[in-house]
Amino acid sequence: MTAVDSSVKPYRLLPPELPADVLEQEILERWAAEDLLAQTLREREGAHDFVFYEGPPTANGRPGIHHVFARTVKDLFCRYRVMKGYRVLRKAGWDTHGLPVEIEVEKQLGISGKQQIEEVGVETFNRLSRESVWKYKQDWEKLSERIGYWLDYSDPYITYANEYVESVWWALATLHGKGLLYRGHKILPYCPRCGTALSSHEVALGYQDVKDPSVYVTMALEGDGGRGRRILVWTTTPWTLISNVALAVNPELQYVELARRDREEPTLILAEDRAPAVLGEDFTDRWRVAQRMPGSALAGLRYRRPFDWVPFGAGVHEVIVAESFVSAEDGSGVVHMAPAFGADDYAAGQRHGLAFLQPVNLRGEFPAEMPIVGGMFVKQADPLIIEELKRRGALWKVAVIEHAYPHCWRCDTPLLYYARESWFVRTTAFRDAMLARNARIDWHPPEVGEGRFGEWLKNNIDWALSRDRYWGTPLPVWVCDADPSHVEAIGSFAALAERWGQPLPSDFDPHKPHVDRYTWQCAHPECTGTMRRAPEVIDTWFDSGSMPFAQWHYPFEN
Repeated sequence: MTAVDSSVKPYRLLPPELPADVLEQEILERWAAEDLLAQTLREREGAHDFVFYEGPPTANGRPGIHHVFARTVKDLFCRYRVMKGYRVLRKAGWDTHGLPVEIEVEKQLGISGKQQIEEVGVETFNRLSRESVWKYKQDWEKLSERIGYWLDYSDPYITYANEYVESVWWALATLHGKGLLYRGHKILPYCPRCGTALSSHEVALGYQDVKDPSVYVTMALEGDGGRGRRILVWTTTPWTLISNVALAVNPELQYVELARRDREEPTLILAEDRAPAVLGEDFTDRWRVAQRMPGSALAGLRYRRPFDWVPFGAGVHEVIVAESFVSAEDGSGVVHMAPAFGADDYAAGQRHGLAFLQPVNLRGEFPAEMPIVGGMFVKQADPLIIEELKRRGALWKVAVIEHAYPHCWRCDTPLLYYARESWFVRTTAFRDAMLARNARIDWHPPEVGEGRFGEWLKNNIDWALSRDRYWGTPLPVWVCDADPSHVEAIGSFAALAERWGQPLPSDFDPHKPHVDRYTWQCAHPECTGTMRRAPEVIDTWFDSGSMPFAQWHYPFEN
């Protein structure tokens, strides 16, 4: 590498007796005058590029010591590649959308939740969000400067900028055109405070160790000739018993029907392997085996639900089904099923045509008119439900279990697994290709590629992309209000203007609520509906992940 710019004053040693603040200022001034990052780019003009992506921080949150560690590692690799003769661009960027920004504005306004946001007004809220983004911008730049982290802040990419949003729209429209962006109805991890679903990688950020009730409940079988048989069911979410529509047993497991030795009372059915753990190692002193049977013999039997507070709609109900996901590792070998509140339950409900009971609103509360727990947040209702089970004689035993439970990584609210309609990216279509590529990477240490990252790829599920929020890249999908199967994905501002029928205004803002004003007549023959934008925004992680092309406004420029 050639000598530094001759316009920079000659290097001189700094006296060690200088006060720390003066010494620091001298060093920073010299670094600024030398501008070595610009010099490396001039010296490497025409050389091979080493491509560096600066993952964007959110500038409305202060940097921490962990950012120093991460930036030091990134800087090490980039400087090494420069010394090897590569040209290394270091374009700065800012992550400016999403819940982190919204929550800060909520705190600023002294409000909480979607209802109060809408009382303030989405337009006002999003304007404040745009302003809030830059609260700690100088802190980030000062940190980078003080640790000697080379980054070009002269032309950063900004995820809320129109050019960046347009590139993201292009990517989403491309996915939609290939059948990889679709609307579905699945069980999703949902934050009732933020009012939105979370993706799997967001869920992984928020696990906390909590204590939950471990409840065993007896349910009476019906249609057995009055023999008085009960089946023992286990759950750690008593509040979901209100939505119970089925029980699941493993068809391959052995079950036992136990009768008391010392008195006449209804028999008890559970998995044989679980009897010692549930009833005690000496349970045979008090119980005798009346009969043994495989789980498949129980399938199809009916039982009496613990609560009848939610009327049944269409679908089969109060039936025992055979499912291989039931194990003898814990519980009683009999799983309570509420298809509205669990992925396995929902899938089994679809297979068996089970009823779907969803009495919980988007704030995670029961209806006000519901007995005993009306208006309560579901997790707070557990003690009252347990007490009611006891009063009805259905509570077998209750204990406390400590386990890791997912919480919202932004607001610490316990997540609910909730049946929601969402827009998904079909990432599972690329699972095998991603696994093959991962296997070709020379990971250091190897266990990262084989373990954490490799396991994540193996267990990949379709990306729940949409968010029922406000400050984010709007989902560029328009849906017919007369026939929801009529859908258009808009991949550019020019395409939006063409569909709208006139040029967009010079101050066009692609964010909510402005973008929702653009509508047009459905193009399907004989359809009289109006195309309106789907109200969701997208996961801010998709914004961040679009950085390799969106920072250059590709494919519209560069």
